[in-house]
Amino acid sequence: MTRDVKRALREFRAPDEGGAQRRAWSVVRDAYVEREPARGRTRTRAQLALVPALAVIAGGLVLSPAGATVGRLITKAFGVRHAAPMLSSLPSAGRVLVSGPGGTWTAAADGSLRHLGDWTQASWSPRGLYMAVASSDRLAAIDPRGNVRWAIARPEVSDPRWFSPSGYRVAYLSAGTLRVIAGDGTDDHLLAARAAHVAPAWRPGYSFQLAYVTAGNRLVVRDADTEQLIWTQVLDAKARELIWSSDGSRLVVVSARSVRTYAGSGGRPTLLHLPSAPVGDAALSPDGKRIALVIGGDRVVIVRAGSASTPVRQLLAVAGLRELSWSPNGRWLLASLPAADQWVFVRALGPPRVAAVGRIAQQFSSGGSAKSFPQLEGWCCTVQGPAG
Repeated sequence: MTRDVKRALREFRAPDEGGAQRRAWSVVRDAYVEREPARGRTRTRAQLALVPALAVIAGGLVLSPAGATVGRLITKAFGVRHAAPMLSSLPSAGRVLVSGPGGTWTAAADGSLRHLGDWTQASWSPRGLYMAVASSDRLAAIDPRGNVRWAIARPEVSDPRWFSPSGYRVAYLSAGTLRVIAGDGTDDHLLAARAAHVAPAWRPGYSFQLAYVTAGNRLVVRDADTEQLIWTQVLDAKARELIWSSDGSRLVVVSARSVRTYAGSGGRPTLLHLPSAPVGDAALSPDGKRIALVIGGDRVVIVRAGSASTPVRQLLAVAGLRELSWSPNGRWLLASLPAADQWVFVRALGPPRVAAVGRIAQQFSSGGSAKSFPQLEGWCCTVQGPAG
């Protein structure tokens, strides 16, 4: 066989080879997501029948020059090995709030789940006594059992956020505007007529000061009651997330390629030096000293907040990472891994430890049938005290 013929065979692509690779990947991914948990060493007929199918797919990957790439994707999609088949407990006190196509749910420290209604978004009140929830045309406050305390109708409602620490105000987006309502459901009013689709962020402990992004990509901090402008800054990158530290001394602004921190009074921001990769979700630790980030979709790292030269500490490396949430005591991080249908708990303080739970989509869906993977809305305190 001549050298030219060998080269031609290596470079040959069958008709619709790319499509076949994508379909094969979809079959394997869906089979994994919908799998039943293993019980003992007995192999069912369905499991045995799956072996030839996987062998055929594997054979196609071996024969295809592009198979190595698809193979790497399949390996990564399985997520963290030896994941528990069901959520039985959280590694720390508190409750995790989630929402999505399956509605809004809470997961308690003992692993018990509660469906709170068919809401598409939710957020905790400061002490976990209530939740602000939203659907496409409705904003409401509910208690931990899902009982509605008040509700109003508004178009295209999203991203409700409670004021901390009192819970006396809720800010939310509605049809391209920013609005504020009292914590008891009264005095709903417009604050900004043109707001970007970025969740607003209350400055804790500072007389209803609210940070938000305008449609023109300007960062604004304003008193939501008096409408007094506190400070403003033109952003040089499109903001995606705003996070205040728990003491209100620092504002973190996350974009697709950078993370900047501002002093509470404004001024020149500090740019964190991060690995050269897209920045995903960000979460500030409860004490405000550490920022956890998803970098490149496959790493969870922690950096010290407020310092440009802070060292980067990697906690987890697995493809498909999306969202992060700190435990209330700041010792654990919860990372979502939709491609593998898993939650991954990573210990951020103390000896390293990783624990994963599978079948998340099925557990947080009405009727127990798998739906879309839910989004993390926060890991909150236990219910306590008389305030919100």
